[in-house]
Amino acid sequence: MVLLLGACATHDAPTPLVGTSVLPQACESLVPAAIGGPLTPKDSEVAVFRWLGNANYEISYKGRVYLLDTYFDRKARSRSLGFEAKDVKHADLILVGHAHFDHISDVGIVSRQTGAPVVGSDLTIETAKKLGMPANQGITVRDGQRINEAGLTVDAALARHSTIQPGLIEAYAQVYKVEVRADDEQEAKVTQSVMNKGSNAPAIIDQGTMAWGLTLDNGFKVVVFSSAGPITEGDRRLAQAYQNADVAIVAYQPHAVAPRQVEETFPLIDLFKPKLFLPAHHDASFGVWLDLGLEPLFEKLRTDLPQTGFLAPLYRSPICVATSGADRAKVIHYQN
Repeated sequence: MVLLLGACATHDAPTPLVGTSVLPQACESLVPAAIGGPLTPKDSEVAVFRWLGNANYEISYKGRVYLLDTYFDRKARSRSLGFEAKDVKHADLILVGHAHFDHISDVGIVSRQTGAPVVGSDLTIETAKKLGMPANQGITVRDGQRINEAGLTVDAALARHSTIQPGLIEAYAQVYKVEVRADDEQEAKVTQSVMNKGSNAPAIIDQGTMAWGLTLDNGFKVVVFSSAGPITEGDRRLAQAYQNADVAIVAYQPHAVAPRQVEETFPLIDLFKPKLFLPAHHDASFGVWLDLGLEPLFEKLRTDLPQTGFLAPLYRSPICVATSGADRAKVIHYQN
């Protein structure tokens, strides 16, 4: 069963969109375009969003593939995404929110296999080079900068990474040990190897995390936050151009208690007041973060932002969104 609620919810037959009389084949496939799944036709006004675990998303639009973050070969005992980094062969642009391992670890292999430009902060691009990204594929952006790449306009804003209270990570680790067990020796090696693929530089918090504003060729607007720290001046400037965005993808927080999660994520959603909200970073990280319940955040949205639709995605499931016409920013099809 899929949770599809709010302003985007519809039980009517999909409305044919400009340039096509049928839904793209991608709307009925669980195979991401990045690993060889069907692309959206160049004459279609449908954008296909897929959650690929953690803060990874794939956006497919008019035959192009845009990747948000590159963390696919995950820590030991994590749920399978259904594919591995070696399978990712198609991308036209890669946007990395920040350089922590669970956002950037596979940028080397993915950038080499796809040849796609990689966009990020200075710290992110330097980390990507160390992980094997060809230097000529890196594009460093700074707060307020706009670039045009692969048919997409990208506005960069300096955001702030979230922080957590001391002792929370240790408390989560203890929960995992009590509920299941600690990693064995081989599992611990796999997890450490993955965690080594990234940066723990303190500067990531306030200098290395970027929020993205994405504008498609028809003016459809998407905002993306890989972490939900306090609102920055960069966020506010982005909101001046992207308030009432069509889609917002905003990270949830790793707090065990729902009110703490909601109070840190909701302000960013409220800042942009999007027509459709898609969650990110609510995924478990085995031994550290738990799977986070989305319902308290959705209830807050239903009460305080009733015009914002929302959906709880599954790995790889296509979320087909109209980008024009009367159904603009509505989910017109979701495949379980």
